[in-house]
Amino acid sequence: MIFDGRPAQDATVLRYGLRRFLHGLVFDVAAIGFGVAGVWMVLGDGDLRVGGWTCVAVLLSGGAVGVVQVVLHWRARRWVTAFDATGFWWIRGEEAAVIRWDSLAGVGIYWARRGNGSVHTVELCPSREIDRDDPLLWRFVRDTAPLRSGLPRLRYRVSVDESHLAYEKALRQWAPPELWFGRKEQPSSYRGKPDRTTPGTVNGRPNEPTR
Repeated sequence: MIFDGRPAQDATVLRYGLRRFLHGLVFDVAAIGFGVAGVWMVLGDGDLRVGGWTCVAVLLSGGAVGVVQVVLHWRARRWVTAFDATGFWWIRGEEAAVIRWDSLAGVGIYWARRGNGSVHTVELCPSREIDRDDPLLWRFVRDTAPLRSGLPRLRYRVSVDESHLAYEKALRQWAPPELWFGRKEQPSSYRGKPDRTTPGTVNGRPNEPTR
């Protein structure tokens, strides 16, 4: 839920949005470059054939995607995650939400191999009911098989690929030791997406408290 407080002065703050903006910038600029190439083709050759116009359309589409991604990443550059004695914080501008350590049954990091690299997510497994329509946290809610007995299907899953070591360090520093279940390898398709299609459900399942 949206919270009117802020992390403690000694909190570990990780600039989630800025990192994503900087890591995506190369691909976004490259996509915009495709669009510029498409414009150049139109301006430089007014007598394009069908194949040429098809190429222009593809290049311009890539450019449009690049522009949209730059705008989205720029708007999200001030999104911040933080860890303190209270819990995990998600801050978006003036709005903040906190997932308290005392509301969790387990925390850890999942990872999977992808090509020559890997993907990583922070897993925050609650011991209480999740509000899947929370205005800030809904994007992180996933429904997946629990790692072990006592952990819920519903949990918060935060992608932290490029900075997973910093997140692991913060979790080990701030989360109660009894919650930490470590770093666990998963199938490459495990990450999933948030689902808001059916009110009161996550991925088609009722949003029920942990049993």
